Amino acid sequence: MTRVLAGVGDMLQARSHRRIYRVHAVWIVNLFLYLVVAWWIFHRWRNQQTWTFFLFVFVLTSPTILYVASLLLFPREGDVDLAVDYKTIIMRIIAPSSFFSHCSRRLMLLTAYSKAPAIFLNQDRNTRPAPSFYFAGLVTAAITRNERYHQFYAVFFLVQTVVISFVIFHTLV
Repeated sequence: MTRVLAGVGDMLQARSHRRIYRVHAVWIVNLFLYLVVAWWIFHRWRNQQTWTFFLFVFVLTSPTILYVASLLLFPREGDVDLAVDYKTIIMRIIAPSSFFSHCSRRLMLLTAYSKAPAIFLNQDRNTRPAPSFYFAGLVTAAITRNERYHQFYAVFFLVQTVVISFVIFHTLV
């Protein structure tokens, strides 16, 4: 989360020689929301009585993937004076960030399921088509360079994440 916020701060400080791109801005919001959802899911583990090393590694995997995605989304820290076109960044990182996003989402859902399977399965019936749309959208985003598709998909991803977050993850069980 700090990397995303630092990246936004760098963008604002250097806005005179950085070309902001709406799709990039939406992906910043997407990643930040994903990080909030990850914290929400992992907070469910706060009362876990027995921790094993493998459980610990499992719980840390998704935040690690999200951190790598945040590194891809912004230029290196300290390059505030560098002229940056965020459209170029988005088009360059779409394939790897789609992969990281898919992995992270799967791990977060698996984590939520492992903590509260009955509640998760009961609520999951409301969102069964979502993983198929999500995966198809990510694969298409990774392949295509169509700007209109990326504009659509960034907003679609945001709306889908918000809806699923409220349907599945609205309580801490």
